[in-house]
Amino acid sequence: MMNFRMSLADVFRDCKVFVVMPARNEEEHIAGAINSLPDWIDETLVIDDGSLDSTANKASECGATVIQSGGIGVGGAIASGYKHLVNSKIEGRWFAVVMAGDGQMDASDLNILLDTIIDTEAHFVKGDRSLHSDGLTSMPLRRRLGTWWLKHLTNMASGLKINDPQCGYTVCSDEILKNWDFSENWDGYGYPNWWLMRCVEQGFIVAEAPVRAVYEGQSSGIRILTFMPKVSAMLLGGLLSRGSRWYLLGRRKIPLFKRIMVSMGFLGGVTALASIPWIGPLGLFGIAGLIAARVVDHRIVCPKSNPDKIEAESNDAATWPSTA
Repeated sequence: MMNFRMSLADVFRDCKVFVVMPARNEEEHIAGAINSLPDWIDETLVIDDGSLDSTANKASECGATVIQSGGIGVGGAIASGYKHLVNSKIEGRWFAVVMAGDGQMDASDLNILLDTIIDTEAHFVKGDRSLHSDGLTSMPLRRRLGTWWLKHLTNMASGLKINDPQCGYTVCSDEILKNWDFSENWDGYGYPNWWLMRCVEQGFIVAEAPVRAVYEGQSSGIRILTFMPKVSAMLLGGLLSRGSRWYLLGRRKIPLFKRIMVSMGFLGGVTALASIPWIGPLGLFGIAGLIAARVVDHRIVCPKSNPDKIEAESNDAATWPSTA
């Protein structure tokens, strides 16, 4: 049973707002993260993902509802929170905000995320730390490099132009969650990237809003040597899937000439690079084919005219107002 607010004055733009807060071994930060939330939050769901400390007890003491997800991973924990909300049969319009239990997300940014999802009529809004006035100056260099790499892979795999795909500070509308297929899920740290690809495939609208990057000594559970190859492989698989749908099979209404250019660029480029053991350095010319395909894909097929809104057509094609 959801414990809704009693004061109508605390309602955010006539909508209910729930916070899904995945946490594992965050006894030092969880209370601060919960207590930072504004009074108009209807319910805070702390998804305790296999903590070995007192995270769950401290969350309960702060008034949060605690759900145990058994250590399946942050992506699985978030999905558990989403499914709990959907199964609660909440009446009226509502949104689910994801905030980490380590306090790395500023609650003062909640308003702009929620305003964005309402005003742009988006289904899903991601925080963008690069758009904030503070920028990424507080982000450790290693994370900045990893974010840069995954940004480009995610954009190629989804056809979007997301600035900060790794930011986990997000808002989902009730519409997207009620229609989401939870039978498949990415349970690990690559969940934000996986979710973006699935949003495009299912035709949901995605937008971004500036949020502040907070780094105050919290340690990350990400292990770079295993995380980067695994998530990169997942995104490359997504790129092949989108490329097949958009360009080879023509399921998106892209002119034949552009389809041929991108297909030849990607396939020719990959083939040339793979042939290096046989033809030597000449195979490096395959990089030119990949670059050409990337330029056509992102500047001609998917031009972005509105920096704050990214749309997806119902046939899984990402497009923007300027697209013919």
